Amino acid sequence: MTADAAAEIEVRCPVGYREPNGHCRPGRLLFKLVTAGELPSFVHPDNLIELPCEDCRYRLGKMGHRVSRVLHRFDLAGNLVATLTDGDVIAG
Repeated sequence: MTADAAAEIEVRCPVGYREPNGHCRPGRLLFKLVTAGELPSFVHPDNLIELPCEDCRYRLGKMGHRVSRVLHRFDLAGNLVATLTDGDVIAG
């Protein structure tokens, strides 16, 4: 019996950054999920990971929206489920 190779899933801020030269840079790395070669199963309706994102809070502030924090919600497979700010869902 052989063990499955470990897999890494990068969970990033869903908002990327376009540089002046036109290249796109992915959003900030929030964390890495390391599995034993299998994708995590989904358990509904909850089991979400909430991560604050200072980059998005800063971007909203520059657009004139003062918020105390921005939270990205991910499921256990690293998929973005929703983005919230001060209790309101702004994407998802």
